[in-house]
Amino acid sequence: MSATISLQHTTRAPQRGRTHGGGSSTAPVVERRPARRRVSEATYRRRRAVVGTALAAFVAVGAVTTYDVLAGSGGVPASAAVSQPARSSVVAQPGASLWTIAQEHRGEISLVKYVDKLVALNGGATIHVGQIVVLP
Repeated sequence: MSATISLQHTTRAPQRGRTHGGGSSTAPVVERRPARRRVSEATYRRRRAVVGTALAAFVAVGAVTTYDVLAGSGGVPASAAVSQPARSSVVAQPGASLWTIAQEHRGEISLVKYVDKLVALNGGATIHVGQIVVLP
């Protein structure tokens, strides 16, 4: 008959305040934390570059949005007054037409072009006595 002997190896984690192996040392056992990985300077530079780029993009988008809101779709600041050039005008007399007014005031512009501008500025080809006719 043979006997089988089984050996079991048990390990215990050291506890604070106890010593290892029954020796006469009274120094407490200190548990070690896992070592922290050190972050390299290159990693810090990359992180700073990414954050700086994101911040610059955010500022640029904000500036463009602010400009669009203030300027409107026309590209002119919303607070700017749009001024029209001062135009001269005449009062329509009896028997006057846009054609006769154009002959008197056209200068060196062709008569047909001047009459077309008069029609566009005054809302049509018909005028009435006493009406103010705006000249181009």
